[in-house]
Amino acid sequence: MATLGSTGKADAQNFENKRKLFLVPNLPTPPEIQETNESLLTKHRNQIQDNIESLEKSLGPVRYIFHELIHESDEKALSALDAISPQHKQICERICESSGKFIATDDQKLLFQMMDLQRCLSVGLISQEVYKLISDYFEKTINDRNQHIAKIIDENIKENEVGLLFVSEDHKIQFSSDIQVFYISPPSYNELKTVIADFYSPSSDNQS
Repeated sequence: MATLGSTGKADAQNFENKRKLFLVPNLPTPPEIQETNESLLTKHRNQIQDNIESLEKSLGPVRYIFHELIHESDEKALSALDAISPQHKQICERICESSGKFIATDDQKLLFQMMDLQRCLSVGLISQEVYKLISDYFEKTINDRNQHIAKIIDENIKENEVGLLFVSEDHKIQFSSDIQVFYISPPSYNELKTVIADFYSPSSDNQS
């Protein structure tokens, strides 16, 4: 994975004619946090935007947007962000209006299977045999989903082109070896991550 220099920019000569992917860790943010931490979310979005623009100046404009949980393209994808990731919508709209397009990233069938299996595992199953069956199928679905996302990215980004991916920090997607990945994590990321962790903490007032 490529890293940025002290200036926050990449040396274009080192990545000439290569495929590039800007990766932004996705932090699902509950509505309660969106309502009470608007300034932090705005700062986080602006810092992500600044990082992307800095990389674009060195490596070229973003041509494709990929976002986990989105199984639509173009305008339908942007509309889906209202519910899935509103903090990223402005960034994606800017790119779609200038240099890039939104690509359907998730496979709807695999995505819905994963969600349903996750619900099954969360209810507390009594039978160990049933738990193992569902757990194994859940892991297989996750692997199939990751392979699908990797394939979508690989099929779209051509030589000397740039893609942008919003995905969970703990993703297990294996990108093609010839894709240079640039990890975008601005200073506000850890601050927002702490706020979300505190919200879900058992000792938090939000759990009462």
